Amino acid sequence: MGEYINLVEIGMFLFIGLLFMGLHIFFIVRRYLRTRYAMVGVLASSVWPALMIVLSVQNIELVPALTSERVTAEAVIAWSIAWSTAFMLLIPAGVFLVRMYRLSRET
Repeated sequence: MGEYINLVEIGMFLFIGLLFMGLHIFFIVRRYLRTRYAMVGVLASSVWPALMIVLSVQNIELVPALTSERVTAEAVIAWSIAWSTAFMLLIPAGVFLVRMYRLSRET
């Protein structure tokens, strides 16, 4: 493991994960989104903080790990972070854009 663990970083990662989990659950409750898609976002939001903590503690460089042509633990962690971030952010963005489009068509 790394030589230090930054508790502020860990707290921020957990807060961001909880924030996006709450956002996806809000979408489920308000029926803005099908449950299956929202649960993919909840899963991505729950995995993301753990992956970011591993990235932080292990001092893994993200871009070189993404561009490496070998399958290593660092590459798997880097691609997992990239996909979970994409799911975590693009699902709410899609919901927002669809809602904005529908509202603009009503007026």
